[in-house]
Amino acid sequence: MPQDSRRNCHTDESYHPDRFLSICKFNTQNNTTVINDNGLRIDGRSSSDSRPIFLETGFVTRSKGSSYIEIGNTKVICACYGPKQLQSKDTGLRKGVLSCELKYASFASAVHKTDQANMLEKEYSVLMVDALSPCIILDRFPKAQVDIFVTILEDGGSAFPAAITAASLALADAGIELYSLAIGASLQQHKEWALVDPTHEEENMVALLGECTGSLCIAYMPGLSQVSMVSQQGYITHQQLSQVQLSKSLHYTLFLI
Repeated sequence: MPQDSRRNCHTDESYHPDRFLSICKFNTQNNTTVINDNGLRIDGRSSSDSRPIFLETGFVTRSKGSSYIEIGNTKVICACYGPKQLQSKDTGLRKGVLSCELKYASFASAVHKTDQANMLEKEYSVLMVDALSPCIILDRFPKAQVDIFVTILEDGGSAFPAAITAASLALADAGIELYSLAIGASLQQHKEWALVDPTHEEENMVALLGECTGSLCIAYMPGLSQVSMVSQQGYITHQQLSQVQLSKSLHYTLFLI
């Protein structure tokens, strides 16, 4: 039966939003600790373990390069376009220009987007340029621009590091010459524990309990053994960072890339 295109077509059955919110919302009454006495987190990981990772390139067919990444419940898709001729009046540029735009989907989380979320998108877009610019050989395409568009489909925690990894894979899939790929990683300090790859529930729980002293996000270039971007919030000591070890799954990801 043909549908009226002027109407908002919907499914035959609908449910109240509170039904899904009750599933996504963290239950603080049953979970009062982020790490139990055995040193295990809510999902059974240790403090230095990361979640399972799934990667795929060539996801967006109409783009020159694209990628899709899943890290636990976090899902990110990225598309890369260019290089294309720069429309700026400054024609004396000897290096290419990188443009990044990061957006959260309206259904990425159970909480509706606010003005603060829009400011966070702009901040992440600027940080992504800082993270990826050292990885690209910009001298190869002077007076040209490469555009990267990242969409966070589901925010299950540590979405920005996943976006950095996805954008790096999209650049490689597009055939852009790189010095090295960039891998995003994050941790959150909870008392004496440094939680690697925190989930959305852990981020909210630590903030709710007021036991978060700081968080850290880095972009690492394994081909050059260099860090291209560091973003820190709060207070983390050097002794705390020196105790952090990469998990086996993160080592495996670096090996695959």
